[in-house]
Amino acid sequence: MIKRWFAPIVLVALWLGLAGYGGPIFGKLESISSNDEATFLPRSAESTKVQALQTQFVGEQSLPAIVVFESNDPIAPSVIGSLAGLTVELGSIPGVEAAPATAPTSVIGPIPSRDGKAIQLIVPIANADEVATVVDEIRSEVKADTPAGTTAYVAGPAGFLADLTGAFGGIDGLLLLVSLLAVLVILIVVYRSIVLPFVVLLTAIFALSAAIIVIYLLGKAGIITLNGQSQGILSILVIGAATDYALLMVARFREALHHTSSRWQATVIAWKSAFEPVTASAATVAAALLCLLFSDLESNRGLGPVGAIGILAAWLASISFCQQS
Repeated sequence: MIKRWFAPIVLVALWLGLAGYGGPIFGKLESISSNDEATFLPRSAESTKVQALQTQFVGEQSLPAIVVFESNDPIAPSVIGSLAGLTVELGSIPGVEAAPATAPTSVIGPIPSRDGKAIQLIVPIANADEVATVVDEIRSEVKADTPAGTTAYVAGPAGFLADLTGAFGGIDGLLLLVSLLAVLVILIVVYRSIVLPFVVLLTAIFALSAAIIVIYLLGKAGIITLNGQSQGILSILVIGAATDYALLMVARFREALHHTSSRWQATVIAWKSAFEPVTASAATVAAALLCLLFSDLESNRGLGPVGAIGILAAWLASISFCQQS
């Protein structure tokens, strides 16, 4: 009897350990996630090639934030003079490139438009990894010092990247919570059980934890590319696949109980009958996702291996933890 329960106890303890280790790593995925323009563009796109060539001429990784002030009427020279003072304030924001020795600020401008109804400032941000924080500071400073009668915008490559990061930032956690809640409600309504839904959800959570560990290690080593889009899809994909596989295991277990009174024998029968279809499904989906590696679009290329790892983790969790639980 002790030998019979030894393997299940070890497997459950192992998955609990993986969840305990992988849970905190979930918050570290942002450190290896890349959301710049090249991540979402085809490798053959001219803009992607230009960005790669720029690294040969630019010593530091910098992004320009374009600040534009516009008005329905020509902007007065006095307003342009006040914006010249703003360049010094923007240049002092932490994260903006330091001013050269011969100039009071690294910010370029003010540059008036031909009709005089718009003014442009170019703010070089020193580190792309801090672009979201720096752009927020720039927008706060610009909002406080926008001259009367003008409207200000902060855009350009830095503004676009900051908005993109804000759009995807935290979306993976929100999607995860909504997905888990939706699955929990559906399982409770359909199966009218309290224990079963939580066993299935734990299977999905453990699968996601295992996938996160592998993806983090591979991403940190530079083997795969992770972006905000892949992070969001990963959570949904793993939860959906792990839930389906776990429910098939549960269904086979319930069927086996009609033929034997031993729960242990029913578990063995269910595992044998469900192993092949679950494995075939996981292998098919993982192989299909890996086909995305042939895509010219960088976001698809990154999603392929990330999704395949998630599916394999869902398969492993369903055939081990769920069956033992």
